[in-house]
Amino acid sequence: MSDMQDDPRDHFRKIFSAQDLQRIEVMQRVRGTYFRHPMHDCVVEYVDDLLALMIEQRDRDADPGSHEHRGIAVIGEPRAGKTTMLRRVFKGHPAFPGYGEKGSRCPLVTVIPQGACTLKRFTIDALRELGMPVQQIPRDEDQVAHMVRDHMCLMGVKVMHIDEAHHITQPANATQIKKIINVFKCLMIDEEWPVSLIFSGIPELIGALQKDQQLCDRFKFVRLAGLTTATDAKSIRQTIRQLAGVAELAISTEHTEALAPRLIHAGCYQLGRSIEYVQDAIEVRLKRNARLPADAASALRALIPDDFAQAYARSRGVEAADNPFIAVDWEATDPFQTLDGSEDRHVSDLPKPKRATSRKKG
Repeated sequence: MSDMQDDPRDHFRKIFSAQDLQRIEVMQRVRGTYFRHPMHDCVVEYVDDLLALMIEQRDRDADPGSHEHRGIAVIGEPRAGKTTMLRRVFKGHPAFPGYGEKGSRCPLVTVIPQGACTLKRFTIDALRELGMPVQQIPRDEDQVAHMVRDHMCLMGVKVMHIDEAHHITQPANATQIKKIINVFKCLMIDEEWPVSLIFSGIPELIGALQKDQQLCDRFKFVRLAGLTTATDAKSIRQTIRQLAGVAELAISTEHTEALAPRLIHAGCYQLGRSIEYVQDAIEVRLKRNARLPADAASALRALIPDDFAQAYARSRGVEAADNPFIAVDWEATDPFQTLDGSEDRHVSDLPKPKRATSRKKG
């Protein structure tokens, strides 16, 4: 925020009490706590390999395509933790100093297509992230590729991360999808300034990439497997305890044991969503504690399953019978359900917790 422009958040801070602001600060720490994704180190290795290939020097006569760059596609269900993990990988990587900071000239930039990713939409979003004014966008994909390439060269960017990359599958016109794919190929094989690409998105992204075998063959794929109660309950228990500790809340071992499998199910067997429910439950407890008398016993201030139940109800709007933190037969509840309706996916689509024995290999 520049000195000439007021921070609009200052206005909203004024409406909160000192007690509210204290809770907000606690939640900022809670939500800012990163739990290293099981695939974190694997993705770092993929990124290192991408950079190593970039600096290899080979005989162009013997290997005409040696200058061309490659890509990585990180695939996972919604709320699997893809975006958070990749941003942590990038921020912690010595090759990308200043990542995410405007004007840092970091050699990696993240572009998040806004809505259905038409060729024009991608170009506008890419140029904005590169800090360039949006000019008249050419219709030809080769001209678009050169425009984006020229700006990346000017800013010293050699790696482009496209988050929510499955948006390239959303335009109804198949011609638009083909044009965007052609731009990606042009960026990777450019003679003067080839670019490496990192995609992150949901599984339908794979189908979009497979539409062009030339592009697909330039990528390595990393799948983020979902959680299972058999293999991940222990780490989820640790997550609950650690986040409660950040908020200076107590929680009993009995409660963490009981909550872990229900939390995995409520989070649709995805790490990111499961962590979000822990964060939400902590916020519920902090608000409840603020309403307790100052001399209330410490046991009344502890994080309990009912905090999770209320957080889930506030998120999904379901009745107690459909709340996995309340229902006796919690495995039969549908974590995709909202209000009185249900989304396209159902509980039958989820892994069977009792029979799950291991993670799928990514």
